[in-house]
Amino acid sequence: MIKAIFFDLDGTLLNSKKIIPQSAVTALKTCRERNIKLFIATARTPDLDKSLGWNVEILSLFDGGVFCNGAINILDNRAEYNFINSEVINSIVTVMRNYPNINLSLQSTDNVHAFNNKLSKTELALWGTEENKIFSMENISYEKILKVLIFDGGFSTELNVLPEQVVNILSETCGKLARVYVTDGNKVIQVGGINASKYNGIESIRKRLGIKKNEVSVFGDDINDLEMISEYENSVAMGNAVPDIKAAARFVTKNNDDDGIAFAVEMMCNL
Repeated sequence: MIKAIFFDLDGTLLNSKKIIPQSAVTALKTCRERNIKLFIATARTPDLDKSLGWNVEILSLFDGGVFCNGAINILDNRAEYNFINSEVINSIVTVMRNYPNINLSLQSTDNVHAFNNKLSKTELALWGTEENKIFSMENISYEKILKVLIFDGGFSTELNVLPEQVVNILSETCGKLARVYVTDGNKVIQVGGINASKYNGIESIRKRLGIKKNEVSVFGDDINDLEMISEYENSVAMGNAVPDIKAAARFVTKNNDDDGIAFAVEMMCNL
């Protein structure tokens, strides 16, 4: 019997327009009525009211979640944090000075960010933050960085595939002191703390809930979902997922633009 479900957002719970389809909202509401707890498991920060425009009705569907790839884990409004080693942050900032046209973002607590390239007010709104939450690379504390993003384009243009040299250098730079995910078709590098992962975050919440692993279901689509998809027997890959996710999942549903969430939730939970 499923007692808790964890959903990735982009490419999974969200369709290509970055909204939750009505069919999925209906399925989630039915889960709530049957006392199935619902959680987010995303690379995004918890400020989904700002970044996605979620209202109280949508936010109230969820009991918490795993954010920034497990750097922030929230249950009962209590947050646990997993920070990145400050030496890793310093090394990344130093390396990226050689690539000034590639965007670098450092994400800290309280939705504080630092960017190597200035964002417009419109871009800040899309990012889900405000001007008073933006620091320079020199003035932000490297001791409380939760997540690093490296990407080429994406503020007002399409993302570009990152140069292989940048991917290799950053992978070597982070070494065994941080987790590195290359996602979105090699267009984004996501760096997190060595103990931060969606799987570790889900396990922390699962144990606090006092439920078994086979009572948990997880949904995902990209490479940063691989560990959680591999570790839970009730795992679901979206029809639009990358091949590794589909291969690891117990079940492959329809894609995120074709009612894939509703289809799989109804099947997994016998709604």
